[in-house]
Amino acid sequence: MKINHLSEKMANLSVVEVPDGVIGSIHRFRNYDPTRIIHYELKENRLFLFMDEEKRLEAMTEFRSTLEAFHYEVGRGVRPEVEAFYHFDYQEDFTELTFTVDRLEYEQDITAEMIEMSIVEDAIKYQIYSRKPIRVQVTYIDYATKRVFEQRNYPVTR
Repeated sequence: MKINHLSEKMANLSVVEVPDGVIGSIHRFRNYDPTRIIHYELKENRLFLFMDEEKRLEAMTEFRSTLEAFHYEVGRGVRPEVEAFYHFDYQEDFTELTFTVDRLEYEQDITAEMIEMSIVEDAIKYQIYSRKPIRVQVTYIDYATKRVFEQRNYPVTR
């Protein structure tokens, strides 16, 4: 009886599929959030996360709020870490992220690149949890010249 109940519960869970190498090695995955992820499995170079639908939507909201908070912080200039940034815009599905920056400040401040990685990671996680294709294009525009000076695409293919 207990096994039937467990398989019935598993059948009602939402599944999030994480491909290997997109946000790290799936073989190193540890479930640090058992309140969200009820069960996980590794199959065919993919990690499958099982959770209640409510928890999947909650995770998507968290990832989205990180990008929205950064957009707000850049707009207000409320933190010294965002001084190199003048604007931050994004598509609703996070396939395109555009940073308008003071190029000199950006290139001299390692924090700016660290911020980008954090933002991109949450955009990718949002896409994974929303079950959309994973693709993020990051564009950097120099505030002074209004010209694109760098463009990056994620995930990086190896």
